[in-house]
Amino acid sequence: MKASIIIAFYNKIRYLELVLAGFERQTEKDFELIIADDGSGKEVVAGIKKLIQLSDMKISHIWHEDKGWRKNIIMNQAVRQAASGDLICIDGECIPHRNFIRENIRNRQSGIILSGRRINLS
Repeated sequence: MKASIIIAFYNKIRYLELVLAGFERQTEKDFELIIADDGSGKEVVAGIKKLIQLSDMKISHIWHEDKGWRKNIIMNQAVRQAASGDLICIDGECIPHRNFIRENIRNRQSGIILSGRRINLS
């Protein structure tokens, strides 16, 4: 697996549908998606499960109860679940262009891509 894409998400299922459509069209196919859900409601969670079932991509959904803004906690859980050491983190309303993953992999250095911007860890 060349990259683990972590999508920070909360309640906006229509946006997530568009984001997933962007990932379906990627030129690089060797990646996983992790939806890091900061406490969306039951109807939204059911919608996410349906999206995952209908997709051919490797998608996992991690969720915790809504106790206010705890995005960092769910993002950390997603990092621990990631299969790849190369992480690309985006917000749930960012629709990736066709070469988003390929360009991030090609230009990677040690660090994390956060919403398309590289954060160096060294």
